[in-house]
Amino acid sequence: MAEDFRNSIKDLPLEIVSESPSNAVTCLRPVHGGAKEIVRILKDEYNIWACPNGGEMADVVFRIGHIGHITSEDNHKLIDALHDMNRRGLL
Repeated sequence: MAEDFRNSIKDLPLEIVSESPSNAVTCLRPVHGGAKEIVRILKDEYNIWACPNGGEMADVVFRIGHIGHITSEDNHKLIDALHDMNRRGLL
């Protein structure tokens, strides 16, 4: 799931924070926008929950979990939502 997700978002303005990311989570830094707003839009407009960060990094990074009962369909719903947000100029 993690590999599929990361390969599918390479063309988006999101940077993977870790040089050696875990299979459990992908930490992303938006190139142009605020992480808190991306998490809010995913939740409010796409009914997708991403993991917000707290503290000083709250608006700098957010995380996508790849563990638990996540299907390929769930993964692609998120990928499609992020591509749609990019087309809308929200990333």
